[in-house]
Amino acid sequence: MIDQPPSPEAAEQFIVRRMSLRHARVLIALHDTGNASHAAEVLHVTQPAVSKTLAELEQGLGQMLFLRKGRHMYITPVGRRLLTLARKIEADLHRAAGEVASMVRGATGELRVGATNAALARLLPRAVAALKRESPQVTVSVRTHALRSLFEDLLAGQLDLVIARVMPQDEPLGLQRMALLQQPERLAISAQHPLADAGLLSWETLSRQRWIWHMPGTRTRMLVDRLWQAKGLPLPSDLIENGDLMLSLNMMREMPLLAVMPHDVAVDAQGKGIVRLLPHDVDLGLGALSVWHLPDSHSELLDRFKLLLLEAAAEVQVPGTPAAATV
Repeated sequence: MIDQPPSPEAAEQFIVRRMSLRHARVLIALHDTGNASHAAEVLHVTQPAVSKTLAELEQGLGQMLFLRKGRHMYITPVGRRLLTLARKIEADLHRAAGEVASMVRGATGELRVGATNAALARLLPRAVAALKRESPQVTVSVRTHALRSLFEDLLAGQLDLVIARVMPQDEPLGLQRMALLQQPERLAISAQHPLADAGLLSWETLSRQRWIWHMPGTRTRMLVDRLWQAKGLPLPSDLIENGDLMLSLNMMREMPLLAVMPHDVAVDAQGKGIVRLLPHDVDLGLGALSVWHLPDSHSELLDRFKLLLLEAAAEVQVPGTPAAATV
């Protein structure tokens, strides 16, 4: 139970002067586990210690942060806002720890990048290579999870930027975007495929071949399914479902397959003799390949890497496509 609630000014001062990492971690653990005993296990403390810390927060703010229903705890709107701050505190601490560790190793900074497949073939490697030529002691960490996870990590402060394509209606809120280049999809066929040199093939003929298909539930799978349905054709029945780009290319090297893939990935694979590119239109309606970051996230290293990404984008821009418009 909360005693006499403090004034708004006192609540503000409590957060600024008294809220600690201990409070932040208890708040996160309570939200993620749903009850005090599980939170205590996660934090390796006693349950009374968790309850005492939560009571300090609620007394200091004069607000309930969780509603108790049975053994489960449900976060309140005030608690959710404080949870956002707590996650940022935790993320900033981990980032600072990583930077200090890099400095101890002799490095001069760390850049944490999230990227989807469209950036991996040419754009990101060129930008990272340019950065390492300029700043050899900077540590670059690259994560290639699913797009939703990448944006969640970015919002939580666990990434500095994300390079991805997003449909206009799916653009995440609260982030700043800088467009890099258009990256259309291409239809690729294994170089060893019997139809690789057959010229323009009908969609009916293509539908009877073996395909690499994106994993169920992914955005690209939905778009490719929709493309097929727009042509009035049933989905191919001979499929290998896969979400790993390297595995897809290695399988195309080993057996006759077709796949829809980002332009840069397809061009790079064609240059290595893995695939041939077919002239069929496979526009999925994805937006320009863009770099995303938090609006208040600015550092000399981040700003320099964004410029290097723009330079790399100019080098790999698809001929015949307009440059992406920066937002």
